[in-house]
Order: sequence, then C-alpha cells, then structure tokens
Amino acid sequence: MKKRKRRKKKLPKNFYLFLRFASTGLITISIMMIIIFAGREIASLPEKKRIHDDEIRKENFIEAMLPYAEENEEKYRIFPSITIAQAILESNWGESTLSKDYSNYFGIKSIRETDQRVVFQTNEYIDGKLVQIPGAFRAYDNLAASMAHHGLLVGTADRYKPVVESLTYQEAAKALYTCGYSTDPNYPDKLIELIEKYKLYEYDS
Repeated sequence: MKKRKRRKKKLPKNFYLFLRFASTGLITISIMMIIIFAGREIASLPEKKRIHDDEIRKENFIEAMLPYAEENEEKYRIFPSITIAQAILESNWGESTLSKDYSNYFGIKSIRETDQRVVFQTNEYIDGKLVQIPGAFRAYDNLAASMAHHGLLVGTADRYKPVVESLTYQEAAKALYTCGYSTDPNYPDKLIELIEKYKLYEYDS
C-alpha cells in the first residue's frame, strides 16, 4: 500500500502579517533607540568639551605657576603646593579682575600710598561676620613680579615665620590663617582641599 503523504499545514495569513508587523516594529524601535542614544551623545558634546577645556586651562595655570613656586621654595622654603594653591584660591585660577588686569595673583594688600595699587571692594571676616569693605591691593607688571613679591613677603616677614618653619603643607596652610594672611576661618581647609584634589603635594621636595 502506498503511504499517504501528509499535507503540511498552512499557517494562517494573519500569522505572517503579525510576523511582518512585529519585525517592522522591532526594527523601528531599534532605530529610535539608536537615534535617542546618538542624540544624547551629541547633546552632551558641548558639556564634555567645556569640561575638557576647563581641565586643560587648570593644568596650564598650574604649569605656569610651578617654576616660580619652585624658585620660592629654594629661596624661602615655602612649599610649592602652598604657593600654587594660594594662587588658585586668591585669583580664581587667574580669572579674577585683580589677577587678569593687575597681575596680583595672591590678593596682596597695599600698605603704602606710593605703591602701584588699585582699590577694590573685598570680602573680609570681621568679628566672625563676612562683610564687604574697600581695600587697596598691589598691582604688578606681570606674573613673575607677583610671584616674586609673594615669596619675599611670606618668606621673610617675621609674622609668617611659622609658615616657612612648617613641616607639612597642612601645617603651613593653618599657619597662613593664624598669621593673618586671610580672615576667612575656612582658608586652611580650602588650601588643603585644592592641594589634595589636584595633587599639588607632588611638587613639594
């Protein structure tokens, strides 16, 4: 007897339509996800560039300060990390008006009317309260002059003797406040934070 051939069951047309729409839907979703992801990446490019440019700017600032900081260490035994951190903090990475227009990177005050000077409103802590008062600041011809005067001031003035005698940058940061360089009670912590965040201690001998 001949065996009867089994007929293959035909799938309903609706099934093929379902597969067709399902695959089309998956492709559409995949494309949309790629577009969304790419869009996010493109949208984040300006922010990434800004962050990158800011990092480069800060690296360049530190590199510009370093030779003078090392020179002041040789002359006066001031930690380079302290010098650079002060320049960063006092000048806001060289962006303050006092540093950009008058090359004063350390907020050094003027005590003589014969000084090359400029008057600005400045923030000071008086009796524990932050107040704004007019202050006369030294004006310099260039960065080198500003760095040299900072080294001379901190390195030779009797009031800053504890700074140069400090054995660590932490001690030096605290000494700057107790010696009266700044009236900000958080000044030492701000310097130490900068030194540790940007590993400025690596420049100390």
